[in-house]
Amino acid sequence: MENVKQNKSQAVVGIKKDNTKQVNQGQSGKSERGNSNKVWQFFCSVKLAVVIILIMVVACILGTVILQEKTIDEYTARYGYGLATFFKVTQLNNVFHSYWFSFLLVLLCANLISCTIKRWRNTFLQTGFILTHLSIILILVGGVVKLQLGIKGGVNVYEGKTANYFLTQIINRKGALDYVKKDLPFTIALDDFILEKNEPKFQLVSYVKSKDKSKVLDSKLGKRQRVPGSNYKVTIKDYISDAELKQEPINTSDTPENPAIFVKLFGSEKVAAEGWLLAYDRNYYEDKKQNLRIEYIWLSSQEEVEKAINSIETSNTKLSVAVSGKGVSQDYPLDLNKVFKLEGTDFSVKMLQYVLNYGDRRPVEQQPTDNPAIQVEINGPEGPETRWVFEKFLDWDKMHPAKYKNLKITCSGLASTYMAKNTVRIYQSPEGKQVIVFIKDKHITEIVPWELEKKYAIATTDRQVMVSNYFPSFDFKKEVVKKSDQIGTPAVFVEVEGPNGKVSDWVFSDNQYATWYTDNNFGLVYEPTGESVKHFISHLRIIDNEQTVAEKAIKVNDPLKYKGYVIYQSSYDPEAGNYSGLQIVKDPGIPIVYSGFGALCFGVIFIFYIKPFLRKKLKKEAEV
Repeated sequence: MENVKQNKSQAVVGIKKDNTKQVNQGQSGKSERGNSNKVWQFFCSVKLAVVIILIMVVACILGTVILQEKTIDEYTARYGYGLATFFKVTQLNNVFHSYWFSFLLVLLCANLISCTIKRWRNTFLQTGFILTHLSIILILVGGVVKLQLGIKGGVNVYEGKTANYFLTQIINRKGALDYVKKDLPFTIALDDFILEKNEPKFQLVSYVKSKDKSKVLDSKLGKRQRVPGSNYKVTIKDYISDAELKQEPINTSDTPENPAIFVKLFGSEKVAAEGWLLAYDRNYYEDKKQNLRIEYIWLSSQEEVEKAINSIETSNTKLSVAVSGKGVSQDYPLDLNKVFKLEGTDFSVKMLQYVLNYGDRRPVEQQPTDNPAIQVEINGPEGPETRWVFEKFLDWDKMHPAKYKNLKITCSGLASTYMAKNTVRIYQSPEGKQVIVFIKDKHITEIVPWELEKKYAIATTDRQVMVSNYFPSFDFKKEVVKKSDQIGTPAVFVEVEGPNGKVSDWVFSDNQYATWYTDNNFGLVYEPTGESVKHFISHLRIIDNEQTVAEKAIKVNDPLKYKGYVIYQSSYDPEAGNYSGLQIVKDPGIPIVYSGFGALCFGVIFIFYIKPFLRKKLKKEAEV
């Protein structure tokens, strides 16, 4: 009996242990299911979707406000070093290609998938619901694929050449702009490049210097029009679509009103250069390679010639300053960085620098004397002002903004400050005194009388100089002729009525300077307007495995597609027009996004049209 009791007690204990073990196992299973349910509920949460969308909205706003894909120097200059570094670390300088933005898209995609599965009831009527949610998922996936795997770059291909690569622009780890070479799995050949141009348009623009106002005039032939705010009237008398000005040098008088000589420069018995030198206009010729300068100097008397031939100086450079309305004027010698006080006024001037050809970045000694100018600093009652004073454009200050409009500054003799290693000066006077002076290294080496059609050797060079003709009163016989029926260099024949009566002249579209009325206060410019290029077309061939597999003449927005790459026409060589700028894009996310839009269309159609129809049909069947 005792054994039986003992066995019973042991059995009871064993049962209790088994029950305890089963309870523990059940609690463990419930805990695991609870954890998995929490993860599932997290991804199915509407709150998660709202939070993700809000974060993405903020990211999009930041991506709009903050400049994107710029260099670290640009960010530092705009936002400061601290913010620039923060933007770089957090990828706010490239929000839409950042890893965290792609992660948000993937997380939103997972949320949509979870919500779709949770609400799926496995009925045909929910097809529209599935399609619309699937479409959003596909669009998001396509966006992630585009941002992370898509590439875009460009390459310039010359006509008749090929390219099997393109360059992509990146911001490297240092925050600087850089380019990476990407190889193509095929070769692009540019067989031909064509520029299609629109018919160019031109406009006649008037400028009244005293008013500092310009006005576009009507280009209608024969229309007499008054320039607003002035006493000038303009009439276009004639128009030539492709005009050429032919000029024939002539002598108008035996009186030396505009002396000129025709000079020939010989090298090895052949003419190396020739042309007219005018005493009162372009009176010199320069040969930079030979370090040679030929000058023509007309003096009013024989005594002046005798005095000049024994000196290497021709004229003194000076800066002339005058204050209008006060009768104050003063001349100053060229002396850089020296302050000159204009007596009787509150003004002072200082010459900062001078050039012989404005805009030429070469050293002064290497510049031609085409556009001499002095940079001047003016100090007056309203503070300092810096302006350029041009020897050949005396009214430059009137045509451009200036603080002190009442201060007239001019310069003269600046071009004569330049002397070449070898200088030849041809002197002449009305009495018939004709002398050539040869100067080397600023020393006179020879003085000889000159005669027409006689050669004179230039020492230490292989050059010879000859005066072949002389006109006392040089002028041009001008004739405007039509070159062709095409639009090339248009010109208009204009009649201007002003204070000095009627004046007529041709105004050419290729003339960069204005054509002035006789009072030098009213000018006309005939200039092109609008874009002249209509299309730029590239005839491309795709070569794969040494065979032509595709051909197309591409235009802007009409690309060539091959192997997932899209080749766009983006630019061209504006000067020579012999290369084509191609943009190359590969976007593997596009098919996915298009599939998403297709699913969205079918889903909307199903929800609004097919689903109501099926419900009505099922309702009728149920009633029967």
